[in-house]
Amino acid sequence: MATEHRAVPARIRLGRPHPGNGPVRAKPHADKAMSQRATLLAAIADGQSHLRNLADCRDTASNLRALEQLGVPVHVEGTSVTIDGVGPGGFDFRGETVDAGNSATTARLLIAVLAGSRADCVVDGNDLLRDRPMDWLIEPLRQVGADLTCFGPKERLPVRVAGRQLRGGTVDVEIDSAQPVSAMLFAGLAADGEVVIRRRTAARDHTERMLRWTGVDVRAARNQVILTPGTPRAFELTVPGDPSAAAVLAALHLASPRASSSLLLDDVCLNPTRLGFFRALRSLGADITWQEGAGAGSPEPVGTIEVRGPLRLAGGTVGGKELIQAGIDELPLLAALCCRADRPLVIEDAAELRDKDIDRITATVELLTQFGIEASATSEGLIAAPSEPKPPAELSLPRDHRLVFAGCVLAVLAGGELVLDGVDAAATSYPALVEDLATYVPVEVL
Repeated sequence: MATEHRAVPARIRLGRPHPGNGPVRAKPHADKAMSQRATLLAAIADGQSHLRNLADCRDTASNLRALEQLGVPVHVEGTSVTIDGVGPGGFDFRGETVDAGNSATTARLLIAVLAGSRADCVVDGNDLLRDRPMDWLIEPLRQVGADLTCFGPKERLPVRVAGRQLRGGTVDVEIDSAQPVSAMLFAGLAADGEVVIRRRTAARDHTERMLRWTGVDVRAARNQVILTPGTPRAFELTVPGDPSAAAVLAALHLASPRASSSLLLDDVCLNPTRLGFFRALRSLGADITWQEGAGAGSPEPVGTIEVRGPLRLAGGTVGGKELIQAGIDELPLLAALCCRADRPLVIEDAAELRDKDIDRITATVELLTQFGIEASATSEGLIAAPSEPKPPAELSLPRDHRLVFAGCVLAVLAGGELVLDGVDAAATSYPALVEDLATYVPVEVL
């Protein structure tokens, strides 16, 4: 892994899906959200931290490259990393631009951490990242004293961070995403007083769990999080499997002729704020259960998800802010599977999808349409009618990893025998996608 990532082929040809029984067990790759937060937390901890089973993907590599550029000692051996922390406010990096690549998490959390340090530098990214919104992060940071100058339109990248002492206080987060809450928690570690973060809904809480696990006082209720500034202690962490990757494996399994057999997904992070896809599928009629195991070496619950076919979904409405936030990244997968439902799928409360690498609502509708599925966008979601998907001879996938996953599932549902172009976007979070796809359908790299 290190500061590079595994390559993914751009163009593949799929044959007809494999018949017979599918795999009995699988283990999804390491959680990307946890990997990114853990590497940054280790960089501001007191002492040397040891991280194992980091996600081997483009976004984690962006994190590690940025930390090295900031002068943090990082030693990588395979998917294990040792990081010597500099403490909250310990960065003293001046004059250059820190490149976050295409990782919005890297950019946003770095801006927050640097705001309370001695650094004076610019955080930037590629063209796609420069189009991502930053205003809902910039404003609450300014409320606690951050000196931030945005050079992009509408408070977007590049952003100059002139580090200074931050003050405590109360801030309001105006979107449902977990990222502004995580950013304020990281920034608040170096503040001069308690930081109260008022939020609209509870979202993924990896940052809160990691901070408590490393000795920081964090108290959370449904609509607010309170942080007492402090220095995280160094830690050892084994990153569990990614629920988003587990969702891809489950969707491929249910889409394939092998769905009649059960699939066990082992060592998965079972954080309730990440299981929205599985909860939604179960509410629509899928036979899915999960059970916690020992979970040693992690602040998160870890266990096994069991997926039992065949695919029989009732369709219906999926909405509610907390459920949507718990499965926000997997909504394109859910829409793909529901082409086999017995009535339309309606997704609500998902306006955040319009502010991802691309507009994922529009892109999901266009992807479904290319397979002959009737679908339409709404202001905060979509409506998709059930129908048998028909594969195009060749499909150019959107340049977004979540849409690539949905495209692969639709291709298997449609019986394969097509060319997929643009699969390399999966490298953002899931470099092993093509190998796992080959479990269910013959794959030829072109």
